[in-house]
Amino acid sequence: MEQPLSFVGDSTSSAPLELTNTSFREIFLDYANIIKPGITMSNMMTAFTGLWLAAQGRPAFGLTFVTLAGSGLVVMSGCAFNNYLDQDIDQFMARTQDRPLPNSRIPAWSVLLLGTVLGIFGISVLGILANTLSAVMALIGLFFYVVVYTGLTKRTTTLSTVIGGVSGAMPPLIGWTAVTGSLGISGWLLFIFMFLWQPPHFLALAMRRVKDYAAAGIPLLPVLYGFSLTKRQIVIWTATLIPASLMLTIVHAEGWIYFFTALIFGGIWLIKGLKGFKAKDDIAWATDMFKFSLIYLMVLSIVMVINVK
Repeated sequence: MEQPLSFVGDSTSSAPLELTNTSFREIFLDYANIIKPGITMSNMMTAFTGLWLAAQGRPAFGLTFVTLAGSGLVVMSGCAFNNYLDQDIDQFMARTQDRPLPNSRIPAWSVLLLGTVLGIFGISVLGILANTLSAVMALIGLFFYVVVYTGLTKRTTTLSTVIGGVSGAMPPLIGWTAVTGSLGISGWLLFIFMFLWQPPHFLALAMRRVKDYAAAGIPLLPVLYGFSLTKRQIVIWTATLIPASLMLTIVHAEGWIYFFTALIFGGIWLIKGLKGFKAKDDIAWATDMFKFSLIYLMVLSIVMVINVK
């Protein structure tokens, strides 16, 4: 997110690296690529949303810093492990074949070490400076992403997209538990919201990159069963997300501005999804759905912060 998981050894060249300014810059960029800054930032954003809601818009600065730092480090750890485990299939996909490991630009052992250090450090920061429960939430998310999703299901079942949603839905719970030290109903509703958002988001991406995933032998829904079934699944998940998103207002965690924003943007996303059944260009439709899913999440996250009760 086929064959069993294989661990590819270090295949770096034995030729000495010229330590020029350019090479240092390239190495830095390669390691930055490994930890996926965009994914890290988006997960920190949802962790902040959970923290903000739990603190009712008044989180302590120190706790906020610690929670975002710890959650960010754990997400970066997961990204590093993902790069390490997927290096054998990344070479077959156009969007990943230029990553550092498939091209042996950096040693594989260093990426494994990086993931380990970041994970231990991030969980320790949360456990020591926030609380134990937030660290447990981070550990669960990391386990699901690295072991359950990347290691066990990504190459074996179309359900990997759904299973991987557990890890993607953990950051709001990390933020929530860092403040409250408990798992309240609003925290779980944030988890459900993020969990339901991910399948239509990633299935649209899978349609956009269907040739890549087919070449790598990854059994995603559009690869094995085609676009028609995938479109139906996207619409079902989007329709399910709408009432779930509204529940935050029903339990008085969010105000009515959030409620109507979620209703309007959810409705727009659903209408876009329904138009897919008559789309003449499936890839263009999937691209539009994918981009709107990002807009939807960003807008609702901002409104959650602004309209918290």
